[in-house]
Amino acid sequence: IYYITGEPKRSVETSPFLEKLKKKGYEVLYMVDPIDEYCIQQLKEFDGKKLLSATKEGLEMEEDEDEKKAFEEAKAKAEGLCKLMKEVLDDKVEKVVVSNRLADSPCCLVTGEYGWSANMERIMK
Repeated sequence: IYYITGEPKRSVETSPFLEKLKKKGYEVLYMVDPIDEYCIQQLKEFDGKKLLSATKEGLEMEEDEDEKKAFEEAKAKAEGLCKLMKEVLDDKVEKVVVSNRLADSPCCLVTGEYGWSANMERIMK
């Protein structure tokens, strides 16, 4: 079960994190109340299905062989760029990687799998 947290609803609906999920026809839960962020941290699964954040690292979607091959080629092409971006950004980012989570946007900042989401950091401030 894919979900995304944030405010307001319009911002969540147009988030680049959802591009590939929407393109593949997946439904995504929009959690737009601040309390949702607290609840989702404790609720790891529902009805035997894992809850997966669209904004965190480690999001994996089913791909066919052509998509996998195209992704590996793109990843190999961009390896030098990723290294350069990591050098330039240095300690401002943990790592720079090529991802298959976007469809139209050039890039996005993803939080660690076990860290706070950007929405939680905003709430805590």
